[in-house]
Parts: sequence; structure tokens; C-alpha cells
Amino acid sequence: MNEKLDYVQKLETQIATTKDTLEKLKSERDQKMATVQHEEIENLETYLDQANVDLKGLSASAEDAWQEFKESLENLMSNVRASLSRLLGKSSDPSDQ
Repeated sequence: MNEKLDYVQKLETQIATTKDTLEKLKSERDQKMATVQHEEIENLETYLDQANVDLKGLSASAEDAWQEFKESLENLMSNVRASLSRLLGKSSDPSDQ
């Protein structure tokens, strides 16, 4: 074979190998993103469940104890907003919005 044909075949092989590697990387990325998203959804569900429990506690609390519940709920809702922002691919920093 001539040198030009050998070179073309070598490049074709490299391009095909690189494409295969890229497809594997994309698949791994998609799997990792799905795993992270699943974990974030579970965290969000946990935060919301806790917020519901705390909200019920707030409603039933004595007047002097409601500030503690309020602070706890505000922290939970901050976590909910941050988790939701991460799921949506947005920054959780209000100054970025």
C-alpha cells in the first residue's frame, strides 16, 4: 500500500476509536447524572416530609415555642430551594439569578 492510503486508514481507525470512547463517556455521564438527580430527589422528598412534620408541630406548639419551629422550617425550606435549584441546574446563590 502507499503511504497516503496507510495514513488515511490509520486516521479512520483513530476517529472510530475516539467516537466509541466518546459514546462510552457520554453514557457514563448520563448514568452519573441520573444517579445524582435521583439522590437529589430523595433529599428533596426527605426535606419536604420533615417540613410537613415541623409545620404540624408549629401549628400545635405553644406560643413561646413557635419561633424554634419557624427557624427549623426556614432552614428546611432553604434546603428544599437549594435542592430544587440543583435539580433544575440553577445556582442556589440568589445573587446569581
